[in-house]
Amino acid sequence: MNFFEEEIAKYERRLKRIEANPSTKMVSSNKLYYQAMLQDNVEQLKWWKEGKPFLAGLGIGLAELMRSFGEFRVLPMVAIADRLAPKRAEECFDRIRAMGLPDYACDRTILFLPMALAGDDLPRPKFIFNRTGACEIVHNTYRTLSKLMGVPMIDIDIPFEDPHQEHLQYVVDQLKAVITYVEANLPGAKYDEAKMVEWQALTRRWYAALHDIYELRKHVPCPDHPRDVFRGQHAPADYASAPMLVKYYETYRDELQERVARNFSPVGEEKLRIIWGITGPYGSNIWDYLAGRGVSVPFWHYGQAYRNFAMPFIGDETEFGRKLNPLEEAAREMIYNSWAGSGERWIRDTIVTCREFRADGFVQFEQTGCEPVLGIGQIVGEHLEKELGIPSWRVEGRQLLGRTERSSAEFMAGLEAFIDLCFERKKGR
Repeated sequence: MNFFEEEIAKYERRLKRIEANPSTKMVSSNKLYYQAMLQDNVEQLKWWKEGKPFLAGLGIGLAELMRSFGEFRVLPMVAIADRLAPKRAEECFDRIRAMGLPDYACDRTILFLPMALAGDDLPRPKFIFNRTGACEIVHNTYRTLSKLMGVPMIDIDIPFEDPHQEHLQYVVDQLKAVITYVEANLPGAKYDEAKMVEWQALTRRWYAALHDIYELRKHVPCPDHPRDVFRGQHAPADYASAPMLVKYYETYRDELQERVARNFSPVGEEKLRIIWGITGPYGSNIWDYLAGRGVSVPFWHYGQAYRNFAMPFIGDETEFGRKLNPLEEAAREMIYNSWAGSGERWIRDTIVTCREFRADGFVQFEQTGCEPVLGIGQIVGEHLEKELGIPSWRVEGRQLLGRTERSSAEFMAGLEAFIDLCFERKKGR
């Protein structure tokens, strides 16, 4: 089966499980999420079989622009790699090694390479959109894909330095050049600003729901289950089922509001609150373990998270003191990202989120090969200890790969010891 067919089968199984045995601890809107993801894969597969065009690219801001060139669909390659099952991920990693490519890069980014190159797993994109950032692994993987496939690529340079607002016009000028180039080199492509505005209006609804979710999770006790918190946010323009995805986030928000109103916590009596950073071992039972000990995880802090949940969003006039035009809005989305800036930005955002969510501890899961954050974990821990008086746990591992019974047991032992420490420290305070 190709990737879309595998995803269709996966989400059909999940929907059957939810219908047969719904959980009172998980939000019921998860059913709508799985329906949206199922619809996305069904429509993407149909689009591919009909020979219609795809573009591949990276993230918020660029996605809306790509969808504004005409009847193109998006291949969000990193999100595709994120959803791989462990066995499939290991197979892709073996192919990475066989191709002579480095195997020390983070697995959530490089694993889409062999899938895209196979020709039967994913459709061939007409164009690749890329951008720079502190995560050069993502940037270079897209560059490698462009070179190996012989597919044209557009590269947007995003400066690291703060204040990020100073770089708005620099990025806007590049986006104008992109429009000129794409219209001249991609058959059938014509930038439509009205379509861009439509996509940004849909994205604005998504941002608004995420901002509300951010505030609702601050409530004590947290109304959300750690497993539901640990889910990457899906930018609408990346998906064929964009309206349904936005409806899911709004329904999710409404469900959390109802839980806050009745003071409901899916972990029972909330005894501890921790923030989880970067990523974690997918498919493990860590979230249920934490919930079983009365530990809430009100926020998953990853590179784009602070931009999505807390920063000014489309239509905001306070950040620049005026209304931004559509290309400026796209640039604003692109120039702030914890993983696209300096280490200081990551440290600052970590401290802010731990403070706002009244965290009792912070887990920094340093993903093997995660270039932007490796080496700053100790500094993060020192800041959190000094400024907030909370402990942190640095642990390294793969997100999808190398999971053995022994490594999983060692990880769980370390997590248990850290949670015990957080309980002791909280008792002492």
